[in-house]
Amino acid sequence: MSLKYSLTENLLTAQPDDYNARPQDVKSHDLESIISQMLEKGSTVTRADILAVLNNFFEVAGSITADGEMINTDLFKTNLSITGVFDGAGDTFDKGRHTIKVNTNAGKVLKDALDKIQVEKTTAPEAIPYILEVKDSVSGSVNDQITSGGVLEITGSLLKIEGSDSNNGVYLVAADATKNKIVTLVDNKPARLFVILPTLAAGEYTLQVMTQYTGGNPVKIPRIGTFSKPLTVV
Repeated sequence: MSLKYSLTENLLTAQPDDYNARPQDVKSHDLESIISQMLEKGSTVTRADILAVLNNFFEVAGSITADGEMINTDLFKTNLSITGVFDGAGDTFDKGRHTIKVNTNAGKVLKDALDKIQVEKTTAPEAIPYILEVKDSVSGSVNDQITSGGVLEITGSLLKIEGSDSNNGVYLVAADATKNKIVTLVDNKPARLFVILPTLAAGEYTLQVMTQYTGGNPVKIPRIGTFSKPLTVV
């Protein structure tokens, strides 16, 4: 097995060619999975015995931590820290203003395992605007006819027009590739856009949404979502 990773834009820098690695499709193992693998390796004790020992380990680890002490094993090590501001040298701990945190570091077993990980580069799924349905509020037509100067309701995902790029927006592209940018957005949400159409000549158009919105930090370069069905002005 290998650790799959993809590269994504580093949004914390201004350079367009800076990327970060992000793990992909990482499987998670719960206690039951770990016990099953222990038994597969030929453990001489039963599942119930393993579960009892591990639960006892967890209980003792919790008690040690509750006593304000640290754990130091080959698997992991813990230490405690206190966050929050103290008002002068005479101030004391207040749960309303201060928090105790458990910090965990890898022990020898995990550090040795890190050296054995094989990595595999894969392609990251790109978050692009997706247009599911287009409804013409004048005619009531869905995914078919649109009205010049009318109102369109566009539903889907990642549709919100966001970002500093001047090209962001909603477009109707004519058959001759002329782009008609829609200026008025009545409602601008990730799953729904209400827009007022400009004056359009009769003919077929392709609807496009261009935005830097991803649901998180905006990307540096706008992404385009294109509706798969042609829309017709009659």
